[in-house]
Amino acid sequence: MTFLVLVADGMDLAITGLVFPRLIVEWGTTIGQVTFTVTAGVLALAVGAIVSGPLADRWGRKPVLLVGFLIFTVGTAALGVSGNIEVFIVLRIISSIGLGAVTPVALTLVADWVPAARRAQMVALALSGTALGTIVGSYLSSLLIPSFGWQTMVIVAGLLPLLVVPFFVRSVPEPAITLLKRGRPEAEIRRSLSVVAADSSPIDLSAPRVTEAAQKTPFAIVLSRKLVLSTVLIWVLAFITQGLIILVLQYVPILLQQHAPGPGLNTAQSGLVMAMWGWGSLAGQVAVSFLLKRLDRFVTGVVAAVWTIAGLLIVVIGNLGFVGLMIVLLGTAIGAAALPTVTNAIGAIAYPDVARATGVGASSFFGRIGSVVSGLSGGLLIAAGFTLPIMFATLTVPVAVVGVAFIGLRAETRRRARSRASAEGDRSQLDPDLPLAAEQN
Repeated sequence: MTFLVLVADGMDLAITGLVFPRLIVEWGTTIGQVTFTVTAGVLALAVGAIVSGPLADRWGRKPVLLVGFLIFTVGTAALGVSGNIEVFIVLRIISSIGLGAVTPVALTLVADWVPAARRAQMVALALSGTALGTIVGSYLSSLLIPSFGWQTMVIVAGLLPLLVVPFFVRSVPEPAITLLKRGRPEAEIRRSLSVVAADSSPIDLSAPRVTEAAQKTPFAIVLSRKLVLSTVLIWVLAFITQGLIILVLQYVPILLQQHAPGPGLNTAQSGLVMAMWGWGSLAGQVAVSFLLKRLDRFVTGVVAAVWTIAGLLIVVIGNLGFVGLMIVLLGTAIGAAALPTVTNAIGAIAYPDVARATGVGASSFFGRIGSVVSGLSGGLLIAAGFTLPIMFATLTVPVAVVGVAFIGLRAETRRRARSRASAEGDRSQLDPDLPLAAEQN
């Protein structure tokens, strides 16, 4: 169910870029107004992400997710009846705030429900819904916009996801641990547990011990002395990896259509190349979700970074034509899409449940800020004369930083595990966010 909710996120990413050209033609919207709309929308996504985390930690995952989802879907549908760019911008900001709340809270909900041993895998698998949504949104746009107009497209994109809501309300309860810590009645907690346990009577529902950490605010836990280094590294990863994806989606189509020394593809060819990027992203996110079940997630992130750099360098040094670019960008997308997926999986595991939504929301906030920075810098780089090979050569630098950050996170996680085990006098009591392979070793 959470996977289906996140499909709506990917649909939004796909359709907005295809709506703006129609606004320019029909309303005389300027490029400056489009840029302002895009920037304001991404900043609104960041606001939704940073605000939703503490609310979900305080009031529960499910109500915050549902409210954010309804704001997003209804706001998106309302774009279809906006009569001018000013109203469009206001509605876009409102819908983006709701959308910004959806992803971090949805991933937190998954992390709360699944067993710890499969948490990274299932968070990654749920997140692959965004890649599928990008593909669905692209095909819907190509079908509906030419025949029925962009207004019909955004109305359908807003109302179609609402079909998920009644099933989500019925089948996805609030996580039992959240209900327990909020002091909810035992009967309500037992109903929640019935989703995963036919007989919950043997389960101890006594109030959990209130530790010193639990008495802190969620932000205080996320930025505590024990977690601050991991938090900063996760923020760096989110900033770079999400910014990388946005830069490719927004500006590579332009670079593909540049004539010598660019590839000089036409509009249809560049669209097919980017469609292969979408399929590669879906394949990468699904594949990494299964790898995370068996492999160290930090090492998986390093391998994805090396894979991405290799794909970027093939474009830099190779004289690729249309077919070659389709194949190489398909492969590169597998690694590039795995990077934010692994980052989100790490973030969902790194924090205790009392601050998990806040930690994931803060990470999503910095990811959205990275999207803003990459969106602005990409245009400046193209204006400065960057071609596709030069752009991809430049991108290898931040991807290398991502690989180093994964290595640093692994070292810091292991250090915390050793410190905790030493303090408790029991080497078997390892940090639960240590990879399974390391625990077994």
